[in-house]
Amino acid sequence: MTIKKAVKTILKLCLTLGIIGFLVQSGRLNFSRLLLLLDSPKILFTLLFVLLVFSIPLTAFRWWLLLRAIQIKLPLRRAYSLTWIGNFFNTTLPGAVTGDLVKGYYIVKLDSSEGKTKALMTLIIDRATGLFGLIVMAFFALIFNWGLIFSQPKLQPLALFIIALFFGIAVFYTIILFPFAEGRDPFIRLFNKLPKSEIFLKVYNIFKLYQHHWRTLALTLGISIIVHTLSAFLFFLVARRLGMEQINLPTQMFIMPIGLITTAIPIAPGGIGIGHAVFETLYLLIGISGGADIFNLFIVIQLAVYLLGGIVYFAYNSEYKDKNKDLLNE
Repeated sequence: MTIKKAVKTILKLCLTLGIIGFLVQSGRLNFSRLLLLLDSPKILFTLLFVLLVFSIPLTAFRWWLLLRAIQIKLPLRRAYSLTWIGNFFNTTLPGAVTGDLVKGYYIVKLDSSEGKTKALMTLIIDRATGLFGLIVMAFFALIFNWGLIFSQPKLQPLALFIIALFFGIAVFYTIILFPFAEGRDPFIRLFNKLPKSEIFLKVYNIFKLYQHHWRTLALTLGISIIVHTLSAFLFFLVARRLGMEQINLPTQMFIMPIGLITTAIPIAPGGIGIGHAVFETLYLLIGISGGADIFNLFIVIQLAVYLLGGIVYFAYNSEYKDKNKDLLNE
């Protein structure tokens, strides 16, 4: 190992341990809260099993599919490693999207400038697909729980908001997949009228690369829905463990997506703080106190799992730097 690599390894280790120490010292990460689940080992095992065996691998697979569809041949195992690293930074740095910046740092090591742009844009598309999955899941939870949700006046504005977002997504996907003649695409016309139109156009044009890959778009959206449904189930288990027997799974599947969307706001790691406030408010809308406690216990478990990504980050070699072509064609 060269001196340069040794210094990088030491810096990575210091950063990893420093972040964990900061979270514990500031009270944002309190492993003692996991003791609440020691009396329910089946629930704890279920939470860990779903996160480790389903949620993280499926998220990595979704991103890999998006890369593969536009001829970026990142090996699946490397996409899995980068997903772990991204999750580590998502839960230790402000906002739920900061891990994408770290993933982008590694993926930008692709050879051509075109490859760099396309690869970076897949991170945006992957994030958007995850967001779309939340909205679609909330919409179907609303449909199957229509009477209960619309019987509560405080939930009606949220329900209408979700309906509007769902149909907006349906229109967006329809336009993405429709082969418009040059100059006839309504989104391009709209974006050309906006300030910083080149940014919107660049993102939209990357989406349009998937115009002939509707199966990939459908599959990745389906994966997002599965991942978020599993998360809603975990929230449901945590709520039951805290004695909130009155909440049902469909209502949980409607509330949780709205709360998770807010955790992308870059205020604290993993949405800590704003997530607590939003979930407390959302649960109060259905007459249940303790939404912050549900989010708190879930986020501590998630933090504990995602911190394992620090091990992957520490062990991850900067192999892209000199061997990009070999790696991308594994």
